Amino acid sequence: MNLWQAARNWVGISFLGLATGAFAADTVTFDLRIVERKAEGGVRTVRVPQGAKVVLRIRSDEAMKVHVHGYDVEQRAKPGEVATVTLEARWTGRFPVTAHLPPSKGAHGREPTLLYLEVHPE
Repeated sequence: MNLWQAARNWVGISFLGLATGAFAADTVTFDLRIVERKAEGGVRTVRVPQGAKVVLRIRSDEAMKVHVHGYDVEQRAKPGEVATVTLEARWTGRFPVTAHLPPSKGAHGREPTLLYLEVHPE
């Protein structure tokens, strides 16, 4: 494929993306810091428009899984690393984001709520 064909294909793909709204969604990024099994600053609600790309950057002082309920997205968080959850806000509603902690003494692990994700209609 020569340069002219590549450019023509890119323009066609770009136009298709604009016509279908594929490039119209905004990216909304949130930072979540977890200290002693709690969201630093308390449990908050983050609001995004339907169709937005949501990026949640997580820092934790201990290993755990972070779960976005309703979207069934999970991500492992490790101390000293940034874990990233990315999703498209397709469904409207209020979705808890919880920590899945390891079980202790045979009991099911706790699932404290870290924040709420609210997706509002466009």
